[in-house]
Amino acid sequence: MKANEIVMAAGVLVGGDRKAAYGDVVSGLTRIAIYWNAHLHATSNGTPSPLTAEDVAKFMVLLKLARSETGPIRMDNFVDMAGWSGIAGEAAQRLAE
Repeated sequence: MKANEIVMAAGVLVGGDRKAAYGDVVSGLTRIAIYWNAHLHATSNGTPSPLTAEDVAKFMVLLKLARSETGPIRMDNFVDMAGWSGIAGEAAQRLAE
């Protein structure tokens, strides 16, 4: 796949199937942040800084990056990284409003 095809595929997923399946992006990421914050709090000796919806999306980029470094090339990792990056930008902008 070429770079523009990866980004276009990510746009189709983010704006279509994924949005229909999981609902509002910031609400979903905030819910994930709540679970991750609870886990970080329960497993740490100190009080970690609370995660935001933007942090969750950035962590998902890192997850897909880590997955892309193992095994054969799977284009869905790159499509998902592009999608999560776009979602992180949307969440950052909405949270700043």
